[in-house]
Amino acid sequence: MKKVLLSLLVVFASFALFAVEPVYDVSGTAGFEFKMDESPLDIESVLDYDVSMDVSFTTTLPATLTAGFTFSPVNVTKDASGYVTDVSPALSLNYVQYEQEAWLLRFQPSVIALSNYTISGFTNAVGSLKLGLTDYGVNVVLADTVAGEVTEHATGDFAIPGNMILGASYDLDVSGVKGLVAGAFKFEDASNNRVTVEVEVTEVPIPGELSADLAFGLLNFLDASDEASSATAYRVDAAYKYPYKMDTLTVTPHVGLTWQNNLKTVYAEEVANDIYVTVSWADTQEVTAGVDLSYLLDPLTVDLTDTLTIDFLEATPVYSLALTPTVEYAISELSVAGVEVPVTIADLTDFASTLSITPHGYITYGVAEVPVTLGADVYYFFEDGEQAENPIAYIANVSYAFNDYMSAGAHLGNETLDVYGNVIGADTLADLHWYLYLKAEFKF
Repeated sequence: MKKVLLSLLVVFASFALFAVEPVYDVSGTAGFEFKMDESPLDIESVLDYDVSMDVSFTTTLPATLTAGFTFSPVNVTKDASGYVTDVSPALSLNYVQYEQEAWLLRFQPSVIALSNYTISGFTNAVGSLKLGLTDYGVNVVLADTVAGEVTEHATGDFAIPGNMILGASYDLDVSGVKGLVAGAFKFEDASNNRVTVEVEVTEVPIPGELSADLAFGLLNFLDASDEASSATAYRVDAAYKYPYKMDTLTVTPHVGLTWQNNLKTVYAEEVANDIYVTVSWADTQEVTAGVDLSYLLDPLTVDLTDTLTIDFLEATPVYSLALTPTVEYAISELSVAGVEVPVTIADLTDFASTLSITPHGYITYGVAEVPVTLGADVYYFFEDGEQAENPIAYIANVSYAFNDYMSAGAHLGNETLDVYGNVIGADTLADLHWYLYLKAEFKF
């Protein structure tokens, strides 16, 4: 508690020195989840907190100076083995920004993004400095990817600092065409640098929806024999769809093109940091097309999504098809039942052995007058022309809402999940699992 009070006093004293008026904005999420399963006791999380206090302030200068801080009353530090080594309050800087009517200067101890391939969440940065010319839609960002490399008053040869990224972007808005034009230069040494140019189009003055992403990268590096070498990468990704809406039917033709090469080499650091695989970095040469249908006649909804893909990466083009029909019936305002049948054929010339089907039936039933919800899901796995070893996954859920913040319930199933929480398979019924939970969560 003394450390918390001391930290607060330091903050308030700093405000007093600069004669500023602090404004407090406390927000976050707090809660817990207690579980019991066949073990028979399993406490997955006693406390799940995200409590912060953001403190912003402005000066009386002609321009506006703002800064954001996050104060964590409980900051837990762990070692490599996961053991807690320290529990103490922490105060961290989120950003400092100086802004006039036509321009702004912003610093933050993290990445300031320009686009997907220049300075982004895929590239770690310990500090970024941004100059924005707001009247012209131009932004210039300097990012440092290594901390503590400056030695004050040191002697040496004058050179361009290493481990830096210099980027610039322009908010494109010309004759109804909107998007982003960006470029970046990453420097480590004379033999290791990278140049990136990207254009993103998000809106065009034509019927329908068109998006496009064009990127080019050039990397200079030293190869295994310490010889100077270079590599190039490119990406062309475009998609267009146009919904035809009628009384109860919507028809949406769509086409797409993805052509990219050598991204894994030129953007190796970004690939390594992309742990959630938000971008497909693999070499790709494919064209897609399809027509989606949506039919609504309350209480019945019928959807069909389909995509034919032609893969030109192989010597002989490979044709694949993915389609998902879905039928959903609204039982009431609280209840719905439906079935979806994702079907994929990895190679239309080898239909029998590349066919995968995963029918999924589901029902969510809200009991009237009582805050109880029942749910059930059934999956059937038929993959690459054969029934899976454990083909059926069963899931049953029941939940009771005490109020808007607290609920309790039970889960029963034999499903297996991927890292994103998607159902991808099933265990045997002998491995059927269950758990009870009590969960509370509130936001402020």
